[in-house]
Amino acid sequence: MKALAAFKPPRAIVADFSALFPDTKCDENDVKRLDPKLALVAPELAALFLATREAVLLDPTSATYANQQARLVALSQDAEFYASNNQLAERRAVLRQIAEEQGIVGGKGAKQPGPASDAKPGEPVVEIVRRVIDAKPAEPEAVA
Repeated sequence: MKALAAFKPPRAIVADFSALFPDTKCDENDVKRLDPKLALVAPELAALFLATREAVLLDPTSATYANQQARLVALSQDAEFYASNNQLAERRAVLRQIAEEQGIVGGKGAKQPGPASDAKPGEPVVEIVRRVIDAKPAEPEAVA
């Protein structure tokens, strides 16, 4: 009940329970039956759930990944795990997330860094650069 109130996912609770009590059967539905938002529970259990949830929300150390450095360490470990298992697509996604965390690249829909974004409002434009990438030769137009 306390783990559920502390935002631990039911699947992780089942895994922890099964590790401690391997002879006892437990699944996600058993855990979800203890959630007062999903099922009717005894008033004492509901009060315990709400008290634990409030304590977790008020404790700044309960949100381990609220600290950017902690998130970067966890993401780095994930990237190393994916690299060692040859899961390159997952590793690339994690590396992209690390770059977004550090502000190196923007997320989806974010303004991309570049010369235009470095200019301050009101400053005159001093240079315009046009880059053509993978230019293909123009085909002659057919004259009718």
